[in-house]
Amino acid sequence: MSSIKQFYHAVLMRLYGGVSGTARHQRGASALEYIVLAAALIIIIGGLATNTTVQDALNSAFSDLFSDASNGGGGT
Repeated sequence: MSSIKQFYHAVLMRLYGGVSGTARHQRGASALEYIVLAAALIIIIGGLATNTTVQDALNSAFSDLFSDASNGGGGT
């Protein structure tokens, strides 16, 4: 009976004692990976937004899309 009580006590301490050190460091590593990914996406999107070739291609694509939609979908 004493071993069951000790096991129960150990499980409760584990549940309510917080996250272990390894899991806490892993969570920090995951957050760092998301930050690096977000920074890379911001740089890529910023580079594409300032590129006039990409801007011209997007403008013509959307204007073709809207003119095709206003003509009833009878595009090329």
